[in-house]
Amino acid sequence: MSSERLVNTQSTLTEQDILHWIETRCDHLQAQARVLVDDYWRQMKSQRLKHSKSESGRIGVRIRCRENQRAFSIEWYRMATLRQNGQTRPIAQYVKKGRGYRYPLGNLLKGEPTWEAELVEELETEFAHIRQQLDRLGKIRDAVQRYCRVIEADANNKFIG
Repeated sequence: MSSERLVNTQSTLTEQDILHWIETRCDHLQAQARVLVDDYWRQMKSQRLKHSKSESGRIGVRIRCRENQRAFSIEWYRMATLRQNGQTRPIAQYVKKGRGYRYPLGNLLKGEPTWEAELVEELETEFAHIRQQLDRLGKIRDAVQRYCRVIEADANNKFIG
């Protein structure tokens, strides 16, 4: 293939095509995460039926959607109860992820049943991989958007000057 033909082939891919591809990949990752979260809750329900209340597990996970840029996060939390005015209400104590893509699970899983700890660790490995891909896609999206702004500003300056 000649270099001229290669340039012509590549020039048909626009910045908008790249941004659309990123959106599609993010949607795919969110669907993948949703399947994993739903599977987690199915397994939790199944295990709770097999074990006593003391070994029922108290770790939860959710997907939190962000308004902008089709972003989402996968968050772990500890389920607890709050006693208030003689009544008990369920509450969620969210765990801070910290830097990086993985949650530090050591303290979170302390005192939890073995079956739950194994399930959380297995899923967190997959969630960390999804978080890493989302981060990289976000960086590509941001770079393409910055590039578009520079090109647009450059084009506007040519018309002004």
